[in-house]
Amino acid sequence: MMRITYADDLVEAAVLLAERTAPVAMTRAFRHARNRLYQDADVDRRESAFRALHREWFVKLGLQKPIEEAVAERSDLAERISHCRVLQAFRRQDEGADLFDRVAVRNADSQPLLVIRIRPALLLDRQSLSGFLRHELMHVCDVLNPRFGYRRTLPLSDDGPSADNIVRDRYRTLWDVTIDGRLAREGFGCTQIRLQRAREFAMAFGMLGSETERTFDEWFDRVDPTHDQLVSFVMHPPLARDSGRTGRCPLCRFPVASLDLAPDRLSSEARLHIERDYPGWHVADGLCSQCLDLYEAHHVSHDYAS
Repeated sequence: MMRITYADDLVEAAVLLAERTAPVAMTRAFRHARNRLYQDADVDRRESAFRALHREWFVKLGLQKPIEEAVAERSDLAERISHCRVLQAFRRQDEGADLFDRVAVRNADSQPLLVIRIRPALLLDRQSLSGFLRHELMHVCDVLNPRFGYRRTLPLSDDGPSADNIVRDRYRTLWDVTIDGRLAREGFGCTQIRLQRAREFAMAFGMLGSETERTFDEWFDRVDPTHDQLVSFVMHPPLARDSGRTGRCPLCRFPVASLDLAPDRLSSEARLHIERDYPGWHVADGLCSQCLDLYEAHHVSHDYAS
């Protein structure tokens, strides 16, 4: 069995959230036990008692069950991993699962450490948490699977950092498609997830034109994808004949099947940012949809930060 441990700050935050909606009797019992601890004048002993109380109620409220169930579903993980550490994430984009080498630790085994990062609020949404964990743990299974042949670094593009970002986004999108396709065949899929992945795929691979739906189905239904297959596709996606003007985006220099020649979605603020970064660019030159989205997102985040 894989040993699962939880960070104290995650446990405390999750328990304090869960007790707000717990049955009245449980809420009263928890608050009574917690209030009693304040009477101890010894700070270290009091803090230790708080941690023990929160761990006790973490289990009483069943907050650990979805994680234990999701890990148990992937029996192949237990063969390669002996310890899972669950940490608190403070933002949605920080949530996920990853592997870390356990080195320079006395008496530590040679197996990697599985780290799962989640927000406390997600522990209270069991349906969403289960779907999230199944998807993330399938990522980990691929990383550990020699047949998948995962490598952390992707080949660098000849077209610079912007193109490298696009490659990473496309790789992540394609990998997500294959993962949710396999989960669907295991009985964990739903129409909404398939439609969401299809939309993401169409946005990332607009150069496929009328072949988009068929190609998406091929990847979603692929039984045993490999890292090299994903890399080959995202580095050299086929260009459809019916998708408009082909060539390279004048900004990121990445090959695309079509450019927005009169990008109505481009705000005046984003246009000014582009002209500042690329003095020789004119709106009539067009740009790829991903560069357009990147500059619009940068403009929105800049305004929000200010």
